Amino acid sequence: MKPLLRIERLAGMRWCWIVIVVTLSACGVVPSQPSSARSAAPASPSSATPAVPATASPSQGSSPSSSPSPASSTTPASSPSPQPTRAAPLLFAALEAKGTTNPSSWNTLAIAGLDGYARAKTTFTPMPFPYVGCAGPIVPMSAHVAAGRVYFADGTGAIRSLSPNGQVVQVTKFPLTSSQQMLSFAVSPDGTKLLATIFTFPPAPPSPAACGGPSLFAPGSFTLDVYAADAGTPSTLLYHQDLGTAIPANVMELVGWDQAGPFGTDPSVLATQGGGPAHYYGTTVHIDATTGKVAQSISDQSCLVWDIAATGDFVCSDTSSGDLSVRRPDRSEIWHFKAQANAGFYYEFLAPDEQHVVAVGSANVVVGRDGSNVALAPSFFHDGWLDSQTLVGGGFNKNFSYVSLASPGNVVDIGFAGLFIGTVQA
Repeated sequence: MKPLLRIERLAGMRWCWIVIVVTLSACGVVPSQPSSARSAAPASPSSATPAVPATASPSQGSSPSSSPSPASSTTPASSPSPQPTRAAPLLFAALEAKGTTNPSSWNTLAIAGLDGYARAKTTFTPMPFPYVGCAGPIVPMSAHVAAGRVYFADGTGAIRSLSPNGQVVQVTKFPLTSSQQMLSFAVSPDGTKLLATIFTFPPAPPSPAACGGPSLFAPGSFTLDVYAADAGTPSTLLYHQDLGTAIPANVMELVGWDQAGPFGTDPSVLATQGGGPAHYYGTTVHIDATTGKVAQSISDQSCLVWDIAATGDFVCSDTSSGDLSVRRPDRSEIWHFKAQANAGFYYEFLAPDEQHVVAVGSANVVVGRDGSNVALAPSFFHDGWLDSQTLVGGGFNKNFSYVSLASPGNVVDIGFAGLFIGTVQA
């Protein structure tokens, strides 16, 4: 049998990924998150009048509603969890799949509050899902928050932005022309610059082979094209790579852009047959903003990166001990938290003020730089932070919900489902 794919299991982790590299074998795993599922960030309910009414989504439950009624998913309480005082309502961006047969085929972008109201919403052509054999493609994140707006890509390669007041602006376009392509992009924090990659698979064979068959794709080459653009101008090709006819071992994808510059994954995990929760699908790397090429790995092989903050600081897990470590872009440590015996940390997200990390250990917990260790409600599974005191979770398989650190056992239902993108500053 000709080797085609390899399943890699990372040390200490509780899932496996199929890496488009080299033998396909079975892997017993827990049910996976959506192939594009990545990170999130928290918020709190607002009483503002909704700007956009919404309809029910057959594939994802209710959309941000014009008459929300948040309810606790634990035992009903006489009053909601204490909310921090804020000058403005906390808003977050989410992708929804409206009326699609594929629950990860995002075609709607909403900016909503924790009250379930949509302040702004727009629809778009969903991203293609390339044929990758008996695995499912991991389509890169197609939306990012920058400069108070949400930048999103559609299935034609167009990049637009949505503001909290509903304004949609054309930003640029990358030449996405085939259903056998995947686009990744990143936006600078000030919203002025963009980088993008377009990875192209060979065509699907006329008669798709079973897993492990002699020919996964029709004849053709794998290619990678990397582009740059200034907001409001056409994109330009930085370089083209013909990766040959064999499945490439190293493919770069863009993930985000922090104060240290653009970052992504290389090698990237391009397909999966399932697995546990993941944030970054591959080895995280710094990318040069001028050349679009990999500069260096963000961490060494001894610490697996889980989340990268806006400052460029990151949280990672020691691959031998499971200890949690918060580090600067130069890899020097800021603080760490020792894992309990036989319960190393994983699926970690760093709070915006970098004083806490939410992670899975012996339970779903929030650990602090001050040595605190607080268990969250068992019914809540985090997707990230909305602010430094509020966590968001749920989303894909059930409605979004949030938990305040002031009341970690009280889970509040936001009222609609989707894929969390990030907090939006109005």
